Amino acid sequence: MQAPEERHAEESLPTPMPDPGAASHARASAKKPASFYLAIALSALVSIALLGFLWFSTRDEGPARDPNAALGQLEGKTQEEIQAELDRTVAEGMLSISIASFVEFSDGSSEGEVKIENAPSNHYLMKVRITRDDTGETVYESGIIEPNRHIQKAKLAVDLDAGEYPCTAVFDAYDSETEEPVGQAAAKLTIAVKA
Repeated sequence: MQAPEERHAEESLPTPMPDPGAASHARASAKKPASFYLAIALSALVSIALLGFLWFSTRDEGPARDPNAALGQLEGKTQEEIQAELDRTVAEGMLSISIASFVEFSDGSSEGEVKIENAPSNHYLMKVRITRDDTGETVYESGIIEPNRHIQKAKLAVDLDAGEYPCTAVFDAYDSETEEPVGQAAAKLTIAVKA
């Protein structure tokens, strides 16, 4: 009996065919998850919001309006005083200023009747700064006061000791549209602190 013939034939395995679905699956697994893109979008929005906030908070809007400036002329003015004020302003280019010549304070941190007024006849915004004549120190500074507004009472910016202080009030006038400085006027006054 003859030995069975040995077969040495190599069995070849079939070569796998590329699966088109497998390639798209490999590409899909390389994509970032949706949460990654959401995080990028949120980060961009936060950055834009932060830049907008910084731009709005750092831009110069000019001098701030004084919150104590009430609408209308000073309280207690007679019709004759109002008319006299209007008569004093002859031309549009003139600046009418009004402030108390003697302002008394109970103490250095209390309110006093400063009676600052931007008359309705004025065509300018005004800002008032009061300085001591002896030292040049600023003891009061208003915000912008629009025409036909006044500040009846105000506190000083510094706590002065008891005594009388000769001062000068400087009225800076600003163009009502551009808020550019257009001129100034000054008036003398005395600040008296009782205690």
